[in-house]
Amino acid sequence: MGKKDFVWIAGEAAHNCKVGGKTLRGEARDEDGHPLPGAKIDVFRAIKGDLVAETQADANGNYQLELPGGTYLVRVLETKQYQVDAAVAKPVSVDLLDSSILGIGRIRGMAGATVGMNVQKSGRSTGFSRGHITTLGATVNVGFGSGKSARFTNQIISSKMGEPGDSGSLLLNNANYAVGLLFAGGPKATIYHPITEVLLALNVRLDAEDRYSWPDTENSYRSLQTICEAWADSLLKLPNVQGVGIGHKVVGGVDTGTHCLTVLVEKKVSPQNLRSEEMVPPFINHVPTDVVECGILTADTNRFWYEGPQDRKTKMRPAKPGMSIGHYRVSAGTFGGVVFDRESGEPLILSNNHVLANSSNGEDGLAKIGDPILQPGRQDGGKEPDDVIATLYRFHPITFN
Repeated sequence: MGKKDFVWIAGEAAHNCKVGGKTLRGEARDEDGHPLPGAKIDVFRAIKGDLVAETQADANGNYQLELPGGTYLVRVLETKQYQVDAAVAKPVSVDLLDSSILGIGRIRGMAGATVGMNVQKSGRSTGFSRGHITTLGATVNVGFGSGKSARFTNQIISSKMGEPGDSGSLLLNNANYAVGLLFAGGPKATIYHPITEVLLALNVRLDAEDRYSWPDTENSYRSLQTICEAWADSLLKLPNVQGVGIGHKVVGGVDTGTHCLTVLVEKKVSPQNLRSEEMVPPFINHVPTDVVECGILTADTNRFWYEGPQDRKTKMRPAKPGMSIGHYRVSAGTFGGVVFDRESGEPLILSNNHVLANSSNGEDGLAKIGDPILQPGRQDGGKEPDDVIATLYRFHPITFN
C-alpha cells in the first residue's frame, strides 16, 4: 500500500483531514493499535457534513480513496467478520478465463443490499434469473448433507432465484454491481453472503479499484441487526425455525414497508397447534415480527440435483462466470466470477467452499490446496486431465454445528 497518510481509530468521532491531491490513504486500527480488516470508512465533507464517499479497509486495515482536494471528516466503523462458504481457484492459464458473466456482462463494482432491491444472477442450473431481496442481516442454519449443518450470520435472502448447482453464482443489482455470493437456499428462498465479507475472508478484490456503491439506507438497519443477532439463538431453538433476519412486514401479501424481524420457518403452523413457548412473539424489543415460510435450507451439491440448461454444462474456453465448475470430488456448482489476489494481483476463480473445496473444514482431508478443479463439473461430464481449468488456491474453512 505504501506510506499511510492517516491512521484512524475505530469508535472515535470523525476526524478532520486535508487532502491536497486526489488520493486519501490510511490505516484503520482498534483502540490497541491493531489493524482492522474490513473496517467501514465513511468520508464526510467538513463544512456541509454530507457523506461523500465510503469504502472498506482491506485485510491489513489499509484503504485508499480518490477525492477532490479539500477538507474532510473521516469516520471508522469496526465490522464483525462472519463465517462464509467461499473459495478461490488459480487457473492453469489466465487465457482460460473471461470475466464477463454469461447473460449479464461486466461487473461494475460492489454495492450494499437493501430490502426490496431488484437483483439478478447467472447460474449453472437455472441460468439467468431475476428477483428481489427480502431479508438482510439474517442468521440461518444450513444443511450440508451427511447430517452436517452450519450456522451463518449477517446473510442476504432473496425470493427464490436458484436450484442446486447454482451455488457460487454472484448476486448483482440491476446496474451490475455485485451484492452477494449465492451459497444455499430452499423451496421459497435463496441465501447469499454479502460480497464484501467474501472478498475480505479470501483476501481478494473484484477489480483494481474496489468501486463501491453503498445505499443511503444502510445505517437504518444497524440497530435492528443488533436486536436480530441478540435474539437469534433463542429463536432458532424454536421448532420449525430456520433463520431470523431484518425485513419488511407483509400483511395480506402486501409489503407495508415497516421494518420487522423476519422469522423463517420450514413450514407455517397454525397457532392453535403450537404451545405458547413454541410461538414467535408478535413483538421483540418493540419491533414487530413476521413469520415467513421458506422450507429446509441446504447447501448440498450431492443430495439434490437439478439438471438445468445444457449450454451451462458444456466445456467453455475461455470459461465465463455462470458456467458449471467444481472440485474433482464434487458434482458441480457455478463459476461465480473472476477476482484478483490482493497481494499478487493474479486473477482467480470465485465460488463456494462446497463447490471448489468439497465442504472442507480445513482439517478433514476432504480437500487440499492444489486439488484439480474441473470445468464443466464432474456431474456435467468433466474429467481429469482434459477438463482441469484450475487448482484450489484458497478457501475459508466451514465450522459445522
